Amino acid sequence: MIRILEIFPGFLTWLTLIGVFVLAYLHPVWISIYIILFDVYWLLKAGNVAIHLVHSYRNLKAHDRIDWLTWLTKLGGVDEFKLSLSVRVIEEKDKPVKVVVANYLEKINRLPAKRNLDWRRIYHLILLPTIKEDVNLLSSSIESYLNTDYPKDRLIFVLASEERDSQHGYKAGILRNKYADKFYRFLATVHPDGIAGEARVKGANITYAAKEAKRLIDELQIPYEDVIVSSFDSDTTVAPNYFSHLTFDFLLSEKPLQTSFQPMPMFHNNIWDTPAIARVIATSSSFWQLVEASRPDRLITFSSHSMSFKTLVDVGFWRVDIIPDDSHIFWQCFLYFNGDYRTHPLFTTVSMDAVLGETYWGTLVAQYKQKRRWAWGVTEMALVFPEFIKNKRIPLWKRFLYAERLIEGHYFWATASIMIAILGWLPLIFGGDRFGASVLAVNLPFMTRLIMSLATVFLIFSVYINLVLLPPKPKSYSKWKYFGMVIQWVFTPIVSSVFGSMPAIDAQTRLMFGRYMEFYVTPKHRKGTVTV
Repeated sequence: MIRILEIFPGFLTWLTLIGVFVLAYLHPVWISIYIILFDVYWLLKAGNVAIHLVHSYRNLKAHDRIDWLTWLTKLGGVDEFKLSLSVRVIEEKDKPVKVVVANYLEKINRLPAKRNLDWRRIYHLILLPTIKEDVNLLSSSIESYLNTDYPKDRLIFVLASEERDSQHGYKAGILRNKYADKFYRFLATVHPDGIAGEARVKGANITYAAKEAKRLIDELQIPYEDVIVSSFDSDTTVAPNYFSHLTFDFLLSEKPLQTSFQPMPMFHNNIWDTPAIARVIATSSSFWQLVEASRPDRLITFSSHSMSFKTLVDVGFWRVDIIPDDSHIFWQCFLYFNGDYRTHPLFTTVSMDAVLGETYWGTLVAQYKQKRRWAWGVTEMALVFPEFIKNKRIPLWKRFLYAERLIEGHYFWATASIMIAILGWLPLIFGGDRFGASVLAVNLPFMTRLIMSLATVFLIFSVYINLVLLPPKPKSYSKWKYFGMVIQWVFTPIVSSVFGSMPAIDAQTRLMFGRYMEFYVTPKHRKGTVTV
C-alpha cells in the first residue's frame, strides 16, 4: 500500500500533463471548455488569495500594535484586565486593532475558571540546529532571541550541532563563551553521526537535542506543561515580541497542549542582496504562509514553529528518518490526539535567509534544490494515509477533508502553472482543421488572455505588501533598488513554472520510481560571509 501511495501523486501529475495533449488532439472542444473553466477557477482563486493576503497583512500590523508583555503582566488581575480591554474596544479607532482586542477579550471570557494564567511559570526551549553555518550567522540568530522583551531567565537555549561538522567544537566554544551567561541555561549538543535507523536529516538532530534538553528540564524539575519548545532554522531571527506574544496565545489557547503555533515566516535577512528571481520566490513563499494564516483550518506547521514540550515528548519527538520534519510533526500530533489538533497562526514574524549562492547560477541551482526538498513533503501521503485508515477515532469527514487537501495541494503545485502557461494553445496546435475554423477556436485565445490578464491584476496586492514589509534598505544600495523590488514581479510566470511546478514534478517522479532523496542543506551565503 505504501508504494501505491508513493506512486499515486506522480502518476496523477503525469496523467494530467500527458492527458491534456491527448485530449487536445482527440477532443479539442472538450479540452477548450475545460481550459475556460480552469482559467475561471484560477481567476477566482487569485482573487481569494489576494483577499486573504491583505487580511493577514492587516492582522499582522494590528497584532504588532499590542504590547504583549504588558498584557501578560495584566493577566494576574484578569477581571481588571478584561475591563481595560472592554474600554479599549470602545475607544480604539483603528478597526483591525479593535477586532484583535475584541477577539482576545472573547477568548479570556471563555477561559475555564481554573485556568492557570501565571505567565512567569512558562519557559521557552529554543532549538537551533546547525551543520555548516558560519558563527556570525548563528550569532545573528541568537542575538535576536536575546533582544526579545521576554525575561531571559525563562529562556533555555540549545545549540544543536552535528558530529560530521568538523568545526562544531570550535563554533560551540565561541558561542558558549559569548552567550552562556545570558540565558537561563545554554546547552550545546552534538548529534552523533551514523546512528542506526536515522537518516541525515534535520529531524534527527533536533530530536537528539530535545532529548538532551529533556534531561536538563528533568534536573531543573520544570513541568513539561510549562515549557514551550521552538524549533528554528539556523538563520531564524525573531521579532522582539515573539516569545511574549507566543506565551500570551499559549495561555489563552482553548487546548494549549493540542495546538502548534505558526509565526509568519519572512525571508528577509538578506533580501536586498538576492537577485530578482530569488526575491520573487522568497516573497511568494512568505505570502503563501500569510494566506494560509487567514485560513487556520488549513494551516500546517512550516519551517520555524512552536509547540508544547509535553506534547512533543508524548508523541515521541520528531521523526529521525524523514525529510519533512516540520510538517510531519503536525501529523504526528493530529493522529495522537485523534484529529483534535490544530495549528494556530501567530501574527508575529520570524525572518530567515532568502537563497543566495556565491554566484548567480549557484543561487538558481540552490533555489531549485530547496524547492524540491520542500516538494518532497508529498511523501506525507504515504506516511499519513495508512494511519487515517487505521485510526477510526478520527471523524470520517475530517480524514477525507485533510486527505483531499494534501492531494489537492501537491497536485496543483506540480501542474497548475504549467497548465496555465500551455493549455490555451494546445487545442489550436493539435486540434487541426476539425477545430481551427470553429467559433470557439477563434475566441479561445482572446478569452484565456482576458481571464489571465484579470488574474494578474491581483499581483498589485503582492507588490504593495512586499514593499511595506521590506526591512530597511542598506545604505550601500541606491533608491533605484526599490524599482527592482517592483519590476521583479515580471518574473512570476518563470518562477511559477521553473521553480514551482518543475521541482514538484521532479520530487513526485523521484518518489514514483523509488529514487528517494537525501536532505539538502540550503547554502547560507550573505555578502561579506559565506557558509556552506
